[in-house]
Amino acid sequence: MSANPRRTLRSDFLNALAAAIIALLIWAYANDRTRESATVAGTVRLTPSDPREQWVDPSSAVQVAVELRGSRRSIEAVEDALRTGLQLAIGGAGLPSSDGQVVAALREVLSNNSTIAATGAEVLRVRPESLRYETGSLVTEQVPVVTSLPNAAVSGGVVAEPSVVAVTLPAAARQSIASLQVDAAVDTRNLVPGKPQRIDVELRLPESLARWREQCRIVPPRAVVEFELVATTAELRVARVPVRIAIDPAAADRWEVTPEAGSDAIRDVMLTGPRAAIESIAGGKFSPSAVIDLGAGPVRVGTAEYPVTFWRLPDGVSVLPAEGADAGAPPSVRLRVLPRNPATNP
Repeated sequence: MSANPRRTLRSDFLNALAAAIIALLIWAYANDRTRESATVAGTVRLTPSDPREQWVDPSSAVQVAVELRGSRRSIEAVEDALRTGLQLAIGGAGLPSSDGQVVAALREVLSNNSTIAATGAEVLRVRPESLRYETGSLVTEQVPVVTSLPNAAVSGGVVAEPSVVAVTLPAAARQSIASLQVDAAVDTRNLVPGKPQRIDVELRLPESLARWREQCRIVPPRAVVEFELVATTAELRVARVPVRIAIDPAAADRWEVTPEAGSDAIRDVMLTGPRAAIESIAGGKFSPSAVIDLGAGPVRVGTAEYPVTFWRLPDGVSVLPAEGADAGAPPSVRLRVLPRNPATNP
């Protein structure tokens, strides 16, 4: 009796499929058992055990190259973990969580990491070999919001909402400053005077805490400042602005330059500019001057009028023309120029 061709074909197909499956299993088993060495690259990132109570620096990703021994599958698993960024929690094996600076041996840390240990790969070498980090405790405090409008005059009060925020910062940072507050600084340069303002601003910590800025948090990080803007600039009349003479050193050896009596200053100078800058002049924190730059030396001998070359003023401050004066003409002073050696022929 002859065999059924359809049954024979089906049997051959099943036998071939079974053989293929067995071959695949044998290959997978061999691939998993075969040990090889390889170097993979990626990043690790230090994380505090409890970010509400502890900080660590650096908190950014650190590039590493790891030499491994293991099956291809285990090496690929480690490479995947490093490629996505391996989290290393402070307080784990090889990563002390005590306050201060620590130097951790990365081979020991990675060998004891649960993610890498689960792959079965052996860590042979890590570059860099060590990682230096600093950790410490955090404190949280309710802090007042202080508004700052350095270049504006306002009508009435200035209100910030919220007026108090929660600031989390390293304990050492808190101990370094007596009174802690956050600044809500408003840039008023592009605002229209004469109307109420409602400005959303980012809150900032004092500059003295700059080295801890990465470890500090302000909640909420922004505030709304409300005020009525009157003006963004101010004016100031300065009774006397001293004259300063600039001349090249070689020319100064040849010429004696002195102001005539009464020409050592410019009188009744009207200044305008940002309010904070004007206040720095009025309060004596900045001393303006009128500079006459003679460069490589004067070309006239005797007494003559010399215009002011430029004004030494804070950023944004300018000089208003005197009443009745040409807006483009700078004031001038009388200088006397004589050769230091009378025998010198000018």
